[in-house]
Amino acid sequence: MNWKIYKTQHYILHYFSDTLAEKEIEKIAEKQETIYRYILSYLNLKNSRIINYFLYPTNQIKGEITGDDGNGNTNREKFEVHAVYNEKIKCIGAHEDTHLLSLPLGLATKLFREGLAEFMSKTWHEKPHDFWAKKFLSERKIPKLSKILDDKEWDKINDLISYPCSGSFVKYLIESLNKEKFLELYKHIDKNKSATKNSATIFAMTGKTLEQLENKWLKNIAIGQNQPI
Repeated sequence: MNWKIYKTQHYILHYFSDTLAEKEIEKIAEKQETIYRYILSYLNLKNSRIINYFLYPTNQIKGEITGDDGNGNTNREKFEVHAVYNEKIKCIGAHEDTHLLSLPLGLATKLFREGLAEFMSKTWHEKPHDFWAKKFLSERKIPKLSKILDDKEWDKINDLISYPCSGSFVKYLIESLNKEKFLELYKHIDKNKSATKNSATIFAMTGKTLEQLENKWLKNIAIGQNQPI
């Protein structure tokens, strides 16, 4: 299979012939360009690198080519997005692009990194992140944030729970702290530091422990409204 290419101002889109991606490539390009501008504007960042975006018709083909058969992932060094695109799975949008475009902020732990990418995506499986957080809260499935602040512990949690819940938590932080304070906090949450050190950073910068923030977030989710920290 040989890649075909569609170039835009900020992307080089790669796709295969006779696929849904080929049929809808102009629509995909327009959507990603709109999202690209939104991400940089919201995060108050700049970017000069072209994003190479690879669209695969199936997870199997993506796995055979990249070694990762998930719906989507990025290669930070090469500034690439690899995504499945077919009738059932359309892994485009803000999530993976946020991972690349937010790199000037640093590499936070996955709780914050995936949470920001989810927040920028606005929904998870076409429903608000708070919807899923409330559902999982009622089912007692939400893991302790102090535990999954550690990436190794995060990786043990079902993505269907961790991703929407992290998006809901980041939404709460942004709305409660304000965007600028959240982004400053994000810059100081380092994936290479221990959960203990990152927890100390959270307390130093917010005046609240992660557990206190978690309790406030969950209370807000339970009652369906946002109250300040």
